[in-house]
Amino acid sequence: MSNHKFELDHLDFAVLARLQEDGRKSFTDIAEELGVAVGTIRNRYHKLVQENILHIIGWTDPVQAGYHAYARVNIAVRPSERIRMVADAVLKIPEVTFLAVTSGNYDLEVNLLCKDNLALLDIMSSQIHTIEGVYETNTTVYFEVLKWASHDVSNALREKAQEVIKQEIKFKS
Repeated sequence: MSNHKFELDHLDFAVLARLQEDGRKSFTDIAEELGVAVGTIRNRYHKLVQENILHIIGWTDPVQAGYHAYARVNIAVRPSERIRMVADAVLKIPEVTFLAVTSGNYDLEVNLLCKDNLALLDIMSSQIHTIEGVYETNTTVYFEVLKWASHDVSNALREKAQEVIKQEIKFKS
C-alpha cells in the first residue's frame, strides 16, 4: 500500500457500485456497462484492492450459520489511559464483529455475534468483565436483525458525479 492518499474518481465509484450489486460480476460485464475497456476495469479493480479500498469477502448470513445471539456492548474504561489496552484485549475475542472507540458515557462500543445467549453470557462474564480496566458495561441484545449493513457507496457516487458535473460546467464557462 502506498503512503499517498488515493483519490477515487467517478469511474472508481462506478466500479465499486457494480461490485456491491454483484461481487462476482465479471470485468467484461462491468466494462460493457460503463463503456470502457476491460483492461481499464481490471487495472482499477487491482488498484482499489492494493489501496485497501476494496475488500473481497464472502458474507455469511449469521442466523443461517447458527449464530442466534447478537449484542452491542458499551464499555466504560477506568482509568482512561487503559482504553487502548482494553480495546486490544477485546479485539482478541473471536466473537467480536465490530469495535470502536467512542465518545459519551462509554469509551468502547463492541458488537458480539454468538451461537446463543449462554455463549454470550460466558463471553461477557469470563472474558470482557475480567479485562483489567473494564469499569462498567451496558449490553443491548438484538432480538431480530432486520438489516445487515452494507457499505453502500451510492451516495458517494452521486456526490462525486455532481462534483464532476459542476467542474465541467465551470470549465465550459
